[in-house]
Amino acid sequence: MKWKVSLFFITILGWYIATFVAPFSLADVSNIAFLIGLILIIIAAIALILHTGFLTPLIQGFQIIGERVVRKSRSAERADSQIKDDPNMKAFKANLAARITQSTFIVGSSSILTSVIIIFML
Repeated sequence: MKWKVSLFFITILGWYIATFVAPFSLADVSNIAFLIGLILIIIAAIALILHTGFLTPLIQGFQIIGERVVRKSRSAERADSQIKDDPNMKAFKANLAARITQSTFIVGSSSILTSVIIIFML
C-alpha cells in the first residue's frame, strides 16, 4: 500500500517539476500529462481484460495456429510444459502482472489528475 501512495505522489511531483523545467506552456504540459495518463489507463485496462481470461480462447487459437506453422523440437516442447507447470513461475508471473497493472493505473490516474489541476491553474 505504501508504494502505491508513494508512486501516486511521486508522479504528481514529477509533473509539477515538469511544469517549471519544460520549455512548454502550462496548457501543453497539461495536454501531455492527460495524453500519457490516458494511454497508461488504456494499457492497464487491456492488462486487466487479459488477466480475466475473456480473450483466452482467441489467444489460444492463435497459439495453436502458430504451433502448426512453426514446428518445435521435443526438447523445446518439454521445456515449455515444465515452465507452464512450475508453481514458482506462475506465482512470479501473476505477481509481476499485478504490479505492472497497478503501477500503470496509478501513474495514469495521477497524470490525469495532474492535468486537471494544471487546467484549473490557468
